[in-house]
Amino acid sequence: MNRMIKFLLILTVLALGLSACGQTATQQPTPQPQTIRETVTVKETVVVPAEKVTVRLSGWASSPAETALLESLLYKFSVENPDILVKYEPITGDYKQVLLTSIASGTEPDIFYVDIFWWLELAANDALLPLDDLMAASGVSRSDFIPALIDAFTYKGKTYGIPKDFNTLGMFYNKDLFDKAGLAYPTDDWTWNDLREAAAKLTDLSDPNKPIYGFCTPPDPGRFPVFVFQNGGTVMNGDFTDTTLDSEAAVKAAEFYASFRTNQIGALPSDLGEGWQGTLFGKGQCAMVYEGGWLIPYLRDQFPNTKYGVVMPPAGPGGEGNLIFTVAWGISANTKNAEAAWKVVNFLTSEASQKAVLESGFALPSRQALQNSDYLKNNPNSAAIFNGSFFGAKPFFWGAVGSDVNDQMAKALERMFKENQPAPDAMKQAADSIRKAMR
Repeated sequence: MNRMIKFLLILTVLALGLSACGQTATQQPTPQPQTIRETVTVKETVVVPAEKVTVRLSGWASSPAETALLESLLYKFSVENPDILVKYEPITGDYKQVLLTSIASGTEPDIFYVDIFWWLELAANDALLPLDDLMAASGVSRSDFIPALIDAFTYKGKTYGIPKDFNTLGMFYNKDLFDKAGLAYPTDDWTWNDLREAAAKLTDLSDPNKPIYGFCTPPDPGRFPVFVFQNGGTVMNGDFTDTTLDSEAAVKAAEFYASFRTNQIGALPSDLGEGWQGTLFGKGQCAMVYEGGWLIPYLRDQFPNTKYGVVMPPAGPGGEGNLIFTVAWGISANTKNAEAAWKVVNFLTSEASQKAVLESGFALPSRQALQNSDYLKNNPNSAAIFNGSFFGAKPFFWGAVGSDVNDQMAKALERMFKENQPAPDAMKQAADSIRKAMR
């Protein structure tokens, strides 16, 4: 029985199988649309914001308006360079001392002001980064800048600072006093003889309450050296290892400088109760003075009715001569972000930024290309000071003992003016004191 049941089951399964096979052979199924599935790998790119490089920048605190100009330039830089964050950290108080202390402790900023008067001690002690390779990589040439300015920050053939702006001295003259004396206005071709003759004619001591002198001669180491240069002399020798104040050229320059007061056609500011000749010029008591571009905004604000002009300082027997007062942007030799720091310096000293400095009226630009700018064409007084940098101008720098040199120059002139010490003796005494300080 069991065998029979198993047999019947096998037959049933076979019948069903045959039935299925016959159906497959005789029926054509309706075609169905086929879905083709493909696996697509999507690569999603995740943009990771670049980490900002932080660069610290310091300078001394200046006027609010000038600070605002710097901050506006730094803002423009941040817009164009979002990957660099510039932290502006102005230093108040004794800037040089604070900076030197930070350098000694290794906490100095990446970028900082470098004054012409003491920059060399930083370069000589490897505190500043040479900029030549960075300049070359970004297409910046030394020839883009006024030669006397870029040379002023060059040490052993390397560039250690890019001058951010500058001033020279111009001869300011009072137009009303010249008109009253019937004199033609000065020109850039004047000489020492023209200066002396005009000073004599412009002097008017008829009113003891308001004497007028032709030319003011302060005992100022920031004015007197111009006359030394114009007489073919120097203040220091080429490598700043000795002073030349007791040379014949310097002594003769001192004699000429003192002669204005001796002949009563010139005066010291203190003779007229003031500490600065710029104020006396504004008051109309000094017909001619040697001053920088800083006098222009001062006169505009304090003496708006004073009519004046500016020419380059008259040439002496040795030719043209002038002083350059300037400050550069320097980069710390210890910076960890040299390329970013250079981008900041390059931006601040670019032609566009320098043009903004020029048009602000605060200082003059260091870029040669701006010599032909519309601003200077329309402002001949500023142009005279700018052009002074091309004619016998030398940096206001006397080496490692610069402060002693300035101090001794001022004392020598004071002795000549107030004690009638002969120029050879005064300059010799000054030179001996400077040499003592150098030992």
